[in-house]
Amino acid sequence: MEFAPGDVVELKSGSPLLTVVSATAETVSCIWFEETLGEFRNHDFAPVLLAKAELEEEEHEDEDEEEEGEDER
Repeated sequence: MEFAPGDVVELKSGSPLLTVVSATAETVSCIWFEETLGEFRNHDFAPVLLAKAELEEEEHEDEDEEEEGEDER
């Protein structure tokens, strides 16, 4: 699977959501906010360890925006 900057991914074994910074065939550089430490972290992963994350929030945000637009009418 190919990854591109801006893709949201997670480790196949489970992890917080990671954002791809850069990607090659051998390495995917990711950044994420580590809440327990209160800071951003970054790490390079082998692509085989990652999967694109399924984001449900985007669907809910779109629905919320549509509902707000209907309320204003």
